[in-house]
Amino acid sequence: RISSCDLIRKSETPAAMLFALPLELPSPMVLQRPRANAVLCLFVLLPLTGHVSGLDEQCKDPLFETHWYGKVGYATRLGGHIQEMNSIPTVKTGLTLCPQYNGKASCCSEEFQREQQIYYDYFRNDIFPSKLQRISLHEQSVRDVMNTAGYTAAMQVEREQLELAVERFNPVLHPSVNGECFRTLLTYAAGMSCFACRSDWFAYVTQESGQVLRVHVHPSVCMEVWSECEVFGEAASNLKQALLDSALAKQAKKQMEDLGMFEDQQSLCSWLHDSVALHPFRKPTEAEREAARRGGGGGEDDEEEELGRRLKQDRNETERRKLQQVEPQEGEVGEDGFAVHRDEIDVLREGRLSAFDRSWQGAHSSAKPRSASARVLARWAVFALACLAASPCSSSTSAR
Repeated sequence: RISSCDLIRKSETPAAMLFALPLELPSPMVLQRPRANAVLCLFVLLPLTGHVSGLDEQCKDPLFETHWYGKVGYATRLGGHIQEMNSIPTVKTGLTLCPQYNGKASCCSEEFQREQQIYYDYFRNDIFPSKLQRISLHEQSVRDVMNTAGYTAAMQVEREQLELAVERFNPVLHPSVNGECFRTLLTYAAGMSCFACRSDWFAYVTQESGQVLRVHVHPSVCMEVWSECEVFGEAASNLKQALLDSALAKQAKKQMEDLGMFEDQQSLCSWLHDSVALHPFRKPTEAEREAARRGGGGGEDDEEEELGRRLKQDRNETERRKLQQVEPQEGEVGEDGFAVHRDEIDVLREGRLSAFDRSWQGAHSSAKPRSASARVLARWAVFALACLAASPCSSSTSAR
């Protein structure tokens, strides 16, 4: 008796090695009809190779495409080899950054953790701090207006408006106001970094043409992020309004930092989704590096950065409108004929389970996390600082 799959089993392909099943047939039949026998063996193998293909796709999340296993050309990349994800879900026990995936079949490995740390540090050291640093640079630019001839010639009410605008920078840049918010943003970034480990990533996203258009984040995440950023958002809105009300503040050489994402819960969640969830492995721009590390950047670099942000917002808005038109809702029948049932990921929980350093350097990371009562005090601090800066507030207080 001769195996019908001897020839295929000599192949080095994983599918042949794993799934070439010996179909024992009488030797006369094999000798008389070898071609038919080979076709019979392939007929059995073809459905099984589909399982291997499906297994291989489990570690090919488009959000981390640059780190897929066996990415063409990356083995000889100048400047060092990029650490790759697992080729297929594999059980590991030495994961330190995302320990919640130890003992489970995941796409992360001990070597790949190096890449996770690098890209998380970009958010912690460059991308997020650069926003506060640009606010600080703008504050100095607004203060410099006080040394101009325009300020000297301005009316008293215009000077008071400028002074109020300068005072409104204080709560925005104060650690007690921005600290907890940006620590929560870091937790979000950590959770998305650990999302690379999931082998069931496709259950949490909406794709089109091989691209992820949306990561389905649990609604509780948005509510929690906003609860930690609401005080900062209020301070940011007050600053924005004061700058818009002051004609002298508009004479500052540096442009006002965009704080629109902190105006309300939906704006903040959309910004986080577009900037972090859809780009968990993004590098900081040159302007972000300069602002975060040297307090530099300016001129043409700032203009190019602002243009890039606007173009990105336009693209995201276009994709969002497109998604709203084509995306089937929960329970509806998709193009494949099956009902749509998507899971939602708790990104903050993933981040808290991780071992990434989530202390906020830009807000004196040695400070202890604030309790709910401390957040109330911070809200009153914002009000008090704004009240002291506004003369009507002091007059109304005395009137009482």
